[in-house]
Amino acid sequence: MHEIALAPHARLPRAHHDRHVLTSTVDAFDAAHWLLAERAPEPGGDLHSIEHLLVDEAGDLWVGHFDENPLGIRRWSATGRIRWASGDVPGAGWIMDCYALNVSGTSAWACPYTDFPLLEIRPGEPVRVRANTVRGAKAVAVHGGRVAFFGGYAGERDRIAYGELTESSVEPTDVALLTRADGGALGRRRVVARGSRVYVQEEPFAEWGVLDLSA
Repeated sequence: MHEIALAPHARLPRAHHDRHVLTSTVDAFDAAHWLLAERAPEPGGDLHSIEHLLVDEAGDLWVGHFDENPLGIRRWSATGRIRWASGDVPGAGWIMDCYALNVSGTSAWACPYTDFPLLEIRPGEPVRVRANTVRGAKAVAVHGGRVAFFGGYAGERDRIAYGELTESSVEPTDVALLTRADGGALGRRRVVARGSRVYVQEEPFAEWGVLDLSA
């Protein structure tokens, strides 16, 4: 299996390296953000029902739930009104766990458990559902007619699975191994997907690397 290295994207300024990183993300305009604290958080203080929180260019909040949560995927307005909920999407199977969520512009792509279809969610349009054979991916990037899934179960945590989009399915084309920028194996990480890009941040969470499907 051939390897693909992340490209450097953003780095926490060295002046803040004495702080504790509570969380970090990349916004809809490709800017990286960190939430810092002077002290480490208390054990058990994490949220245990939300896997993805991504704001789109219009300021709406997309929420992807996990831990077999039947709420699935929801989109909230900036004033707290639900604009869209996954509910019963024809052809998508039972949506109860959002493994991968990509928010770009005002649209989203998602890959939920249990059947792992690729969902294309655009405001005011029916959700497009494509059958997909890639299981367990934690992020998905889309560019034109191409797609890349990052992650998977057990030994496939660093897998990049490429595919081509048809009207009704994702057709597999290639598989690669994603590495750090220096070629080393990835450690504990967080992942954010925006459009054609998958951003990866390893512990101690001071730097973001990026894989760009459009490059």
